[in-house]
Amino acid sequence: MVVYTVRVSTGTYLGSQTTDWIILTLVGTKGASPQTWLDNFGPDFYHGADSKYKITCPQDLGDIVLIQFTKKPLLVLQDSWYCNFVKVKSPQGKTYNFPVYQWIEGSNTMEFREGKGLTAPEDPLSDHRKKELEEKQESYKWKEYAPGLPHCLDVKSFCDLETNSKFSFTKCALLVSRITVTAVEQRLRGYSTSKKSWESLDDIKKVFCFHKNDMIEYVVEHWKEDAFFGYQFLNGLNPTFIRKCTKIPPYFPVTQEMVASSLGKGTILMEELAKGTIYIADYKILDGITAGQNNKVQQYIAAPLCLLHLTPEEELLPLAIQLSQTPGPETPIFLPSDSEWDWILAKTWVRNSHFHVHEAVAHLLQTHMLAEVFALATIRHLPMCHPLYKLLIPHIRYTFNINTLARETLIGKNGVFDTATGLGREGLNQLCQKGLEALTYSSLCLPDDLEDRDVFSLPNYYYRDDGLEIWAAIESFVSDIVDFYYSKDEAVREDYELQGWIKDIFIKGFLSRKSSGIPSSFSTKVEIKRFLTMVIFTVSAQHAVVNNGQYGHGAWMPNFPSSMRKPPPRSKGTTHLEDYLETLPAINTTCKIIGTLYLLSAPSGDSVTLGNYPNEYFTEKEPQQFIEDFQDRLNKISKKIEKRNWSLPIGYHHLNPPLIENSVSI
Repeated sequence: MVVYTVRVSTGTYLGSQTTDWIILTLVGTKGASPQTWLDNFGPDFYHGADSKYKITCPQDLGDIVLIQFTKKPLLVLQDSWYCNFVKVKSPQGKTYNFPVYQWIEGSNTMEFREGKGLTAPEDPLSDHRKKELEEKQESYKWKEYAPGLPHCLDVKSFCDLETNSKFSFTKCALLVSRITVTAVEQRLRGYSTSKKSWESLDDIKKVFCFHKNDMIEYVVEHWKEDAFFGYQFLNGLNPTFIRKCTKIPPYFPVTQEMVASSLGKGTILMEELAKGTIYIADYKILDGITAGQNNKVQQYIAAPLCLLHLTPEEELLPLAIQLSQTPGPETPIFLPSDSEWDWILAKTWVRNSHFHVHEAVAHLLQTHMLAEVFALATIRHLPMCHPLYKLLIPHIRYTFNINTLARETLIGKNGVFDTATGLGREGLNQLCQKGLEALTYSSLCLPDDLEDRDVFSLPNYYYRDDGLEIWAAIESFVSDIVDFYYSKDEAVREDYELQGWIKDIFIKGFLSRKSSGIPSSFSTKVEIKRFLTMVIFTVSAQHAVVNNGQYGHGAWMPNFPSSMRKPPPRSKGTTHLEDYLETLPAINTTCKIIGTLYLLSAPSGDSVTLGNYPNEYFTEKEPQQFIEDFQDRLNKISKKIEKRNWSLPIGYHHLNPPLIENSVSI
């Protein structure tokens, strides 16, 4: 007779405990143990329990490769059980680790693999991993959300999600409480029902009086300034839009005479173009997008162009703004020398266009939608023992839940986008479709994107500087993992599960568009290193960039208006404060958007930050060391960012590792 010692850990989520009977079977290379009821004196699987049991076998089982859990009700009703992990110690003293980290429901038998990472060609239990993937593919199916957009999880509502995809009680309760409190605050002050214009700009401050922060106060003070307007292209929301301009587009006929007073004496526009100090933000993607309605009132969308100049004082200042892609007598080019409210309105139109492109393309499409594509392909094609499943699973936490919730409340019919932005639901889908058509692999890879936009020489571009360090840290970590599990390029080509993963991403996420540059297969380790780095950076750092600052930059609505109630001006000298207020969103629209931005930007309550992996999916000592190295590098980056921020009027925090969540979860 031989005796195995088994350690079973129960989770600490609300409801993790169970009163059901838990039956365990060990499966080794030389046989299986008898089914054993795990029962000690007193309660066993209580909240946070870490219990040991003995399993007696008639003979040695060899290496333990599988465990089988069967859960049976003690009473008539069953309850769920969340198991963290199981550790099995053999009579010879060898320990086998079984990462579980999921809810176990019903009375079916569930099997879990030993924690060693194995690709399909090297795994003797090929039938087991095939069965696991078949079951996952039956539970997690693709569906088309809308024509021309990435596919998503086939589920009717977030209530129908698999238990293992749902928010924790802590996160759910915090989200609900914030929604309730924000709605009550606005309703008590009469804001949420008023369809009127704001009577003054100062009145807008009352909407966020209970949730102020340093960024909001800075925006309120500086939003009219050209320097802050330019700064936001570098370190505000969607800091990937600006690019160097070496030739003025023919549809933006800016002349030297127009900008001479802004450039200063002895400064010639053509010379500045040649020197590389001229930049452009071109919102042509908005041209032809259908505008929606707010409060049953037609809204308006512009497709502006904005020319900017990098001054010798290293300030990025706007030179000229055209609010249409079609020049002509009714499309004036607005200049800093124009009247105060003409120029402020022109900049506000640019900020409104930035809102649309940011929320629809940079935020929704390029982080949320793509994150769901990566997550669903991972669940469907990589079994739990696959090393890249272990690498990616922390980075898809809560993604199905938040995206399903968003489709119901934010981007669906009568949702926030449909009723409180200038796009409406139809315009949102159109813009996302155009965004996907234009999306390239290089634009998702930060170093390549910076090179394509030719912005390496821009000073004070903290997004670029911090982002490159985060990218390099992720790339180093990913490279260590790939090199450990793939000895040569041939192993990559032979991993048919990995090939199925990237093919599904190419087809379902990028709609088989070869022009995107997204690979449909992998041939080398270098290729998968780059792609995995992009995936992890996108769902963690890039999402933090486009999400976390929304409330700070948008709570002062004139800086980030969601809609415009009047069309772009066709002449100069016609705008006054009253016209400006009548163009901005109505009171109830403003409140709805600011409340939404607050909910999206607020800390989630149980976040797991970049580089932290409380669930130990990797059990070998080498990848565990790689994780420690990754964490050390992130800590150094964080200290560097915090030191720099002390010297800035307003710090750039969005890429500080402790503020970056591992996954798209809000």
